[in-house]
Amino acid sequence: MTVWKRAWRVVEANVNHWITAAEDPAQLLTQMIAQMQEELTALRQGVAMAIATHKRTERQALQNEAAAADCYQRAQGAIATQDEAAARAALHRRHTYQETAAFLRGQLQAQGGAIAKLKQDLHTLESRYAQARIKQEMILARLQSAQASRRLQELLTATGGESPWAMFDRVEAQLFEEEAAAELTENTAEAKFSRLEREAHLEAELNQLKIQGGAS
Repeated sequence: MTVWKRAWRVVEANVNHWITAAEDPAQLLTQMIAQMQEELTALRQGVAMAIATHKRTERQALQNEAAAADCYQRAQGAIATQDEAAARAALHRRHTYQETAAFLRGQLQAQGGAIAKLKQDLHTLESRYAQARIKQEMILARLQSAQASRRLQELLTATGGESPWAMFDRVEAQLFEEEAAAELTENTAEAKFSRLEREAHLEAELNQLKIQGGAS
């Protein structure tokens, strides 16, 4: 099983747990993305560590190969001075370095294959993560739209036996009645004032006639 599949199984297990717990959908998506981010971070760290180990192994292989070459030169020098014992010891150390270098080269080959697989797994998980982020945004948008639609339907639906729009109509009708009553009252008062004004005018004219009649 590849690394990314193991990471994905961890995410799926947690998602199933969250779904069973009947959590809020938005919170569920946020937790799922956070879990994927954690697994992605862990895989990136694993790739970085594998690359660092590969470089360290390669450096050790080069060091052993260099040491083997140095021992060979020492053996040649010992033979030139007819020091067979020193030459034999140098060749023995050379063989030890060569064996170690060969082992490390084998490790490098295995590590190279593992690193290539890890990079492939990392690329796959990064792609899955990017797709999940896009889906999260789309689902959250749909969820918000659905919630807004539901709230609108609740607003349009009767509340306590009367919808808000019916209540607006009733209040507006009552307002019309109040305005009509106020207008009627105003018209009645104006008519009364006009009548009183006419009567006063008539009384003034009558008094004027009386004064004129007495004077004649």
